[in-house]
Amino acid sequence: MLFRTFEQRYGAIGARQKARRVVTVSWIILVAVTLMTGLMLAQQGGAESLLPVLVRLAPLLLLGVVLRTERRRGYGWLAFVSVLYIIQGAVMLQLPGLWWLGLVEVLSALTLLLSAGSYALYIHCWQRNDRTPGTE
Repeated sequence: MLFRTFEQRYGAIGARQKARRVVTVSWIILVAVTLMTGLMLAQQGGAESLLPVLVRLAPLLLLGVVLRTERRRGYGWLAFVSVLYIIQGAVMLQLPGLWWLGLVEVLSALTLLLSAGSYALYIHCWQRNDRTPGTE
């Protein structure tokens, strides 16, 4: 439970804002890393268009709308899509010379997975009973 202490420190409203900020920052970092890796792969592969980069970014950009809401399913989908980026980064670990970009992508996607998944759980609990899990 990633955000368990947030409510004790900041109260319910403050905890929601801080947790959303953590998810938003991890989403921005993953978008930046994915853009950077896509551009580097396109440059190495000799691609003349940015279509492969846009295809890599499309799921994250489409789910960026979720960051403006407090919908549990949206954050669940964001956590699910981050698993795809973990796999994508793991595949990049096998590329010579670009393994470090794969490692950065895996770590940033893992951060998004943990933060979005935890926030989805807390949204569920906050909306259901206005309590945090584990305090029953």
